[in-house]
Amino acid sequence: MNGLRRALAILTLWVPAATILWTWMLWKGRLPAHLPTHWGVGGPADAVTSAPVFLGWLLGVSTASALIGSIVVLAGRLGEWGPRATGAFTGGAAALVLGMWLGSTVPSLDVPDPFTVRIGAWALVTLAAPCYGLVQLALLPRGSTPPVELSADADRPLAAASLPARPWSRTVTSRLLLGATALLLILGVVLFAPSAARDGIGALGWTAVVYLAVVLIVAAFCVFRVTVDARGLRITSGLLGIPLKRIAPAEIAAIEVTTLEPMQWGGWGYRVMPGRSAIILRRGPGLVITQHDDRQFAITLDDPEEPASTLLAMAEGAGASPV
Repeated sequence: MNGLRRALAILTLWVPAATILWTWMLWKGRLPAHLPTHWGVGGPADAVTSAPVFLGWLLGVSTASALIGSIVVLAGRLGEWGPRATGAFTGGAAALVLGMWLGSTVPSLDVPDPFTVRIGAWALVTLAAPCYGLVQLALLPRGSTPPVELSADADRPLAAASLPARPWSRTVTSRLLLGATALLLILGVVLFAPSAARDGIGALGWTAVVYLAVVLIVAAFCVFRVTVDARGLRITSGLLGIPLKRIAPAEIAAIEVTTLEPMQWGGWGYRVMPGRSAIILRRGPGLVITQHDDRQFAITLDDPEEPASTLLAMAEGAGASPV
């Protein structure tokens, strides 16, 4: 069964590239020599590209995405979760390119002047196209990730705080992601400011909207607010206030204070893998929680003993028996 699902996942990776090629052969007599490739907000196209050149770029990107995804899925060299993540990413990338192709060609059918083409609802189709990666995510075997072997720091004894435990809250920051956000903002100014100054903000179009969305996603993971109270552990995005993680006291089976190694948890940043997740900002002290279903969560914290002791007391008060 797993072999069949892998084969279907690989087949679906090639659907976007095959669709681009098939529609080109079907429609090339009905398309103008140049295809629209950029639109202002609500207006007709304001930039065009040679149809064969546009086809070559998009077909090349979708084919490369499918090829990379197929090789990784077949090789299985990135552990049990690597092929699944790669398949979903490359499938979504190939579908995004297909959305760009359809958004340009379908409105251009039988239209002699590409500068009169309006993208309309196809812009939304293009933005939603990466969701196609969920197909590969569903088809590829979920697998399992072995738990990280932990050894609590000998010089950091952990004991339950006296009840009632007082709430604890801290803000933790990722310098790496703060730098990445700043770099993206500077790059955005360089890319879009000349066009905005020349033609107005309305001329930036969907490209600027997508770019801003990427910046906001990165910014959301720059600063985290960590809170421990009667509801357990809660983590939210410090900049956007989006809840990212919540663990109730009754769900806690074990709490450990240890030194976190980024590569054990999949690298730096907010990492999610089957069976475990983590917010890793650097190598150093942190808190690791194991839940009753054996899932693990780790977060980098300076002086993690206090929140660990508070959580330990609350877990014991909830009837759990954390280690």
